[in-house]
Amino acid sequence: MKNKALHINLGFIIMLFTINACTNKFLDESPKDFLSPTNYYRTSSDAEAAIISVYAGLMSIYSQNMYFLADLPSEQTNFGTGTNVDRINIDNFQFEAENQIVMNIWNHSYRNINRANAVIDRVPDIDMDAQRAGVIVAEARFLRALNYFNLVRLFGGVPLRLQETASLADLGIPRSSAEEVYELIISDLVEAEAILPNTVSGGKASKGAASTLLAYVYLTRSDWSNAATKAQEVADNAASFGYSLFEEYSDIWKIENENTREHIFSCQYQSGPEGLGSAYSHFFMSRQANAILKGGSGYSAHMVEDAFWQSFETSDKRRDASILSSFIDPNNQQVVSYPSGGLTELSIFKYYDPEPFARNNNNNNYPILRYADVLLILAEALNELEGPNDRAYRAMNEIRRRAGLDVLEHLSQQQFRDAILQERSWEFCFESKRFFDLIRTETLIPIMQAAGKNPGPENLLYPIPQREIDVNDQINAADQNPGY
Repeated sequence: MKNKALHINLGFIIMLFTINACTNKFLDESPKDFLSPTNYYRTSSDAEAAIISVYAGLMSIYSQNMYFLADLPSEQTNFGTGTNVDRINIDNFQFEAENQIVMNIWNHSYRNINRANAVIDRVPDIDMDAQRAGVIVAEARFLRALNYFNLVRLFGGVPLRLQETASLADLGIPRSSAEEVYELIISDLVEAEAILPNTVSGGKASKGAASTLLAYVYLTRSDWSNAATKAQEVADNAASFGYSLFEEYSDIWKIENENTREHIFSCQYQSGPEGLGSAYSHFFMSRQANAILKGGSGYSAHMVEDAFWQSFETSDKRRDASILSSFIDPNNQQVVSYPSGGLTELSIFKYYDPEPFARNNNNNNYPILRYADVLLILAEALNELEGPNDRAYRAMNEIRRRAGLDVLEHLSQQQFRDAILQERSWEFCFESKRFFDLIRTETLIPIMQAAGKNPGPENLLYPIPQREIDVNDQINAADQNPGY
């Protein structure tokens, strides 16, 4: 059974979004009012509701927006038969400050940061169990760090909002440097890591999640020593955290396995009449596969590139677990297959829900951190420090064995570096990691040019949304990212 303790009923969700709507008004065109702290944050129940609202805020970030910005501009997928201009422009590396998706990720992220700030500011003053209050604040720090990690990778330096926005006078904040943003992220994660419990239920943040995200932050900054140390700590404590790889890659994507073993931290969704489900199963499915899709038609909006499908070895179990290239039509028991057996589009299949509640109301979570992250972070960092030593090979080959591939050996440092980048492409395809991997390894332009696309130096960051420049009196056109 799916472990979904974090999910809450419709009435509770409505309450959460209602009480937070006021604190989020700084993102609206015409702010009207703000939540008064004197009217809330009085009881332990208020504290619990507040931290759940921060978790719930991830839903709008990972509902598709993060995929659009972190996977669509890569060689793995294309926009398919969709006509949305904002998505098409992202796929073609025509990033614009007026792009609605760019603005959405900015607004949703800061909305969630404001919720986290409110928890960090207010919960310590509530008369409640001190240990539980400390854990709630640590969860909020983890979630704030995650949001800022996304923002700094997408935009570079961004405004650092560190307190709850409770007044119109608080709206104007200048951009901080990327270094300052990373300092906050690391500080928040170190504090969270020291307090969060080893094991949790229902998809909440744990000590292992904070450590894994911290390792990922260090990796992104090319801080190889700290990345290796932190990833090794997680690996050494995997048993106490409850982490391990599933024996089969396809088991990762079974809904009944969510929030267990390999799933360190995910954005939580729950299908049902409350409308808290995800849309991935339908959104990523070709209309040509409607025969196996319940609840409504697929969109054929984001299809997998043939060259990426071809890049997998035929023995790699991840290919068919990640990409739909054949199926049996239940109406006539005939095999439908790509490319000449009735299927001309390749669909993302990781997020297939065989029993959705309705169209765009699926039961799939979205993975943010998996135990495979730990192993590949460790392998990459060790290689950068010392070349491909025994520990690096063990970590890398644990992933490859699970995929059904031969182990790697006798590689140079550069060969291992290239192999890690490729391994991450196969292992984490469609998990909002590819664009970031290409940026941090300085391979975006050559790899995308080889795939027939033409990004420029400006595409290493997204533009600050024009609306933020318009409404924030501490940011002007001169503060925009280069090239926009």
